[in-house]
This record gives sequence, C-alpha cells and structure tokens, in this order.
Amino acid sequence: MSMPMSCLIAMVLLAGAVAAAPWEPEEYPISYWYGPPVEANTRETWQTVRDCNFTVCGPAGGYSVEENRKMLDLCREVGLRALVVDGRIAWQMTAGDRWRETIGKVIADYEQHPALYGYYLQDEPGYELFQALGEVSREFEAQDPAHLPYINLFPTYASVQQLGTPTYADHLDKYLSIVQPRVLSYDHYCLMKDGTDRKDYFENLELIREYGLRYGTPPWNIILSLPHLGYRDPTADEMRWQVYTSLAYGMKGLMYFTYWTHPDWEAAAEIGIVDAQGKPARLYPIIQALNAETRTLGKTLLGLTSTGVYHTGDTPQGCRRLGRDEIVQLPDDVPLVLGLLQDAAGGQHAMVVNRSHRDPADFDVTLKPHVTGVFEVSAQDGPERELPMEDGQVTLTLEPGGGRLLRLQTEFRYAEPPKPVTAIDFGFDTAGDLEGWGGLNSLAEPTVADGVLTLTFTGSDPFLTRTFLRIEPDRYSAVRVRMKLAGGGPEGQLFWTTADEPGFADDKYLNFPITADGEWHEYAIPVGGHAKWKGQAIRAIRLDPAAGAAPVGSKVEIDRIAGE
Repeated sequence: MSMPMSCLIAMVLLAGAVAAAPWEPEEYPISYWYGPPVEANTRETWQTVRDCNFTVCGPAGGYSVEENRKMLDLCREVGLRALVVDGRIAWQMTAGDRWRETIGKVIADYEQHPALYGYYLQDEPGYELFQALGEVSREFEAQDPAHLPYINLFPTYASVQQLGTPTYADHLDKYLSIVQPRVLSYDHYCLMKDGTDRKDYFENLELIREYGLRYGTPPWNIILSLPHLGYRDPTADEMRWQVYTSLAYGMKGLMYFTYWTHPDWEAAAEIGIVDAQGKPARLYPIIQALNAETRTLGKTLLGLTSTGVYHTGDTPQGCRRLGRDEIVQLPDDVPLVLGLLQDAAGGQHAMVVNRSHRDPADFDVTLKPHVTGVFEVSAQDGPERELPMEDGQVTLTLEPGGGRLLRLQTEFRYAEPPKPVTAIDFGFDTAGDLEGWGGLNSLAEPTVADGVLTLTFTGSDPFLTRTFLRIEPDRYSAVRVRMKLAGGGPEGQLFWTTADEPGFADDKYLNFPITADGEWHEYAIPVGGHAKWKGQAIRAIRLDPAAGAAPVGSKVEIDRIAGE
C-alpha cells in the first residue's frame, strides 16, 4: 500500500525531533572562531590559547591532515581539545556514491586522538543545505559518537534569502528537525559602531533557548570580540554583558568571534583577542578573566536546565517581563535579566544579570516565603557562600553587565486535608498544630504556641474556617469561644454549613457581642435555637472574630473553640 507523501514527511520530522543524542561535555565548552593560521601551529601558540582559559580550540582553516594531527598533539600537551577543519568534509560530499567511506577515512585519521573534540561541518547554512548536512552530521555521529559534528547558524537579523525560511523560528524548527544536530550553535553580534545595540539580541537568545529546550539540544552562543564591518570594539563591560546574558539564557557553550587577527584587519586597527602575530591584545586579559569565571560557573551550569528568563525595566522585544508569581522578585525600575534554572533533583537556581553594560546596579532581591536560604556560587573558585537574608530579601551589587549565580534553598510543606472530626473541641494544645483551621481571610501569620492560636489582622473581613466536620444533628446547643482582642468590634460572627446546605450563607450565622480590651473573654453563641442549626448535620464552621474589622497589624488570640 502506498503512503501519502505528507505522511512520510511527518514521520521523518517526528523521528528527527528525538533522534540526535544531545552533546554532554565534561567541561563547559569555551571556544572561538578564526583560530591560529597553519604557520602559527606551535606549542607557544596553543599555550597562549590555554592561558586565556579556553577549553576548546575553534575552527581554523588551511590545515592538512598532518598539521591537524600536529595541532592535536600540541593541544594535548597544553591541556586543550580541538575542533578539526578537514577539506574532505563538506555538505556537497553526499552527491558522491562513497561519501560515507570518506567520512570513515576522516574519522580514522583523528578519532583516536585524546585531544579531538569534534569535526567542523558548516557555518551559517540556509534551509537548502539542511538535508545534506543532516545526512553528514548523522553519519559522523553514527561512526564516531564520542566527538561533536559542529554546525553554526545565522542570527535573527539574517535575511529571508539567507535563511531560506519565512521566519527565524521556522529556520530553527526546520534545522533541528531535519539536521538533528547535537548542539544548537548560532552567532549574534549586537554592538554597533554608532553606539547602539541591536534590538533583537535578547529575542535571538530567547528563540535559541526555546527551540533548544523543545528539541533537547544544548544551545551555544558566539559573541563579538572583533571590531569589524559595522560593529564596535567591545569594552570590558560589554564583553562581560555578552557572557553573562548568555549564561542567564541557559547557553551550554560560548564562542568568540574572533580569536586571531588577520593582517588586513590589523592594518585597519581591527584587533581580536590576539594580534596578527598571536600576541595578546587589549581584550586578552579581559576575556581570560571572563573565561575563568565561565569555566568555574560552568561546573554548576552544565547540570542545570533553564526554566524561564524574565526582564525588569523596559522589556526588550520578544522577551518576557518578570511577573509576580516567580520565586525571585526584582525591582521594576532596574534593567535586569533573571534566568531561572533547575537541577536534576528539582533544586532551584537563579542567574541575576545587570542588563546595562554602562551602569552598575545595587538593589534588593525579594524571595518568596518558602525560600529559606540563598547561596552564591562563587565565580572565582566555585564554593558556595550563604548571603545574609533579612525579611525575605538579599542585597546584590552588579558591575555593568555583571551577573551572579544563586542557589535557592527552599522548603514548603503542603497542607494535608483536615482530618474529619466528630466533635467541636479545639484547644490548640500542640505547638504548631492549627487543628485543621484554615481558609484565612484578612488574617495572616497563624501560629500555635502555649495552647493559643494567634493570628494577625490584615484587612476588613477577617475570618477562619474549620471544614471536614461530621457533627450529628442537635449534638450542641451552643459554641463557646475564648479569645483575646486588642481592638475591633463590636461584634463577632459564627457561620456554619450543613449536609443539606454545604455553602456558607447569610441565613446560617449568629452575631455575638465582643469586648476588645486586650483581655481574655469567653463567649457562648446559642446556635441551638437557630432554625438552620436545629436538626441539621453540621459540616463546617467559620469564625469571624471581629465582624467590624480590627486594626491592621493587631492580633487575635484564641484559647478554645468548643461545643456544649
């Protein structure tokens, strides 16, 4: 039986969404584009790369197999791994009959070398190359699953003609479903020579994050380190900003464009991390320090999954503003990025980043009540340190573009449903035990200690409720309440529900006079004479300790609620 082409395509796309094994490195990948030329393939060159705290040597063209092997030998000596660029690898190779054999020969030349990280396949392919690249990438993975087949994508500001798709989101979706890459790498250079920043920088991060999570593919970002074309020479603060905003969005790898400087660029005063002779340039010590921080934080970040990214201040296009339900709250008027992350055990982390690369930020972070401790993961040496928290807040100071990774210690006990009881007899004799009372309205901070339930008035309609009662009809003629009020009145109220009428209503309550003088008083509420109590099975009661409200912040203390 023939199958419609649409069904075949759907099956291919569905299979593609889960086929690739995500890249799971042992160390956070920090690399670059445009590496040392072949004439600089020396131990000194690669030691300089290593000293800048890179972990992976990025693509460098013009190397023969012999020079690539020499590079790998030298990288091993200095403690680096490398992506190899081999002229036999290209998307066009699938046009031949023996291209899989060619891939096998490439792999045979390198795979046993301990310094090999992976194979460079393609930079910024359009949609028309996806099918061929997918075949090449999957063949490399099939023959050598220990090493990464590497492809890099366009940014959001690429044209429709470059992308080959109507939208950038569609470009990502098609790429991930057809190519099935092991990492989702892209580049975005947003620092313009006129002093502005591209407005879609954060939108690009958001889309890469979203589709990386959707397909289970780790995202990598390539950031600007070379003034060229319309891009400016980044400051130290701008480099920090590019790094930490990427980390806040859950990037699992960072690369720089560029490391080496071409002589023509140097003649135009466009210098990368090292100059055309491989000597450290202005950005070298800046990136050296940032890479050290990234390597340290990366030990934690590799084990975390992004659960949300939010902004305060003016929200960039395509991004989400921080709402009130998140575990971390930041001031609305400070431009910040909040990246929320979670470890495999459900532990909560937050990366807080200064979205300004011009001004420092000093502000308070407010935590939800179930956060019992805040620990900063040190970017210098890795150990955590507990931050002082007062009234649910910690104070942070951030350099321009700076960020801090926090681990949030949380504890929340979900209340069990109240146990059904057959008597109205609540003495609050066990510390911490509310005895099933809840449903608080305009009351807060319930505590039970020394045989007393204490609550704080917060509004104009205070009450508390005890449900799950199983009181037989006519068991009680009155309900006694012993309590102490410092203000409010002049009356309290007792509502109830019955098996026949399970909702609280204005036809099932009694008022009773109260004395709000800060002393203990006992009130007998004659419920037995009420027509809606007589002969009814009682299912819940609600106590309004001061029907006329009480001063906000004042307390009500309840010693006993009992039927008679």
